[in-house]
Amino acid sequence: MLRTKVFRGEEIKVLDEATGRVSALVSSEKMDRDGDVIRAEGWDLSNFRKHPVLLSSHDYHSLRSQIGVWESMEVEGSQMKGVARFFIGKGNPEADWAFELAKQKALAFSVGFIPNMEKAAPLNEKDVLGTGGMEFKGQELLEVSAVTVPSNPDAIQRFIKTPNLHPVVREIAEEVMTSEETEIDEDAKDTPSVSETIIDIIYERVMARVGEMIAPAEQMEAEVETPVEESETEDEVTDEGDEVVSEFDAYSVALNAAEEILSELEGYDE
Repeated sequence: MLRTKVFRGEEIKVLDEATGRVSALVSSEKMDRDGDVIRAEGWDLSNFRKHPVLLSSHDYHSLRSQIGVWESMEVEGSQMKGVARFFIGKGNPEADWAFELAKQKALAFSVGFIPNMEKAAPLNEKDVLGTGGMEFKGQELLEVSAVTVPSNPDAIQRFIKTPNLHPVVREIAEEVMTSEETEIDEDAKDTPSVSETIIDIIYERVMARVGEMIAPAEQMEAEVETPVEESETEDEVTDEGDEVVSEFDAYSVALNAAEEILSELEGYDE
């Protein structure tokens, strides 16, 4: 299971501007914004060192997404630090732009890794599912990505309002806005495109629907005192005419919610 964690580039230092080399702190044991902790001693760098790519925003598909390489990556105490060389001046504008952001300290790094869940544990022993935060004590590093922030104030304003934007990246974007002395207009009419919002809207609608359906089902189960007659079907119609759903069908709920949202957004202009 691939996971990513954004780490604020608080310690980015340009080592050689001519060759595009920077040093950076890419991970620590400080609790992140998701409530998780990654133990430094658990990092497995063996495969990463065979192909130490510096990617742009965890894009594993485009050749141009490789904007550099990590010349070194080492665990030092409770931190993991590396030296990256951006492929500047090689015809890839994304690499050039990422390096410019690094020089302005308007860049974050995000580790892409596969955790060993057998070694992971909830930070709170009463939190069986680990929803409140996990402690990762064994993880294979796949790559480390540069997470960029647009410099144009209007682009940043839209960027900040993007659904599910990682809090660290949002923080950097807001700092860039502040540094440019540009006030963020919370009432701006800029609206994210359907491609940016539709999944989140569907997800919210599905979760709301799940809550609406599960609660009555649980209540109904508690109130039933007599067994169902053999002649009765699973989907019984009550005296009030309401259909009793005997089993929660997550797929149907998701499908109905998606169709409902798509219908509401018909004619939406991206």
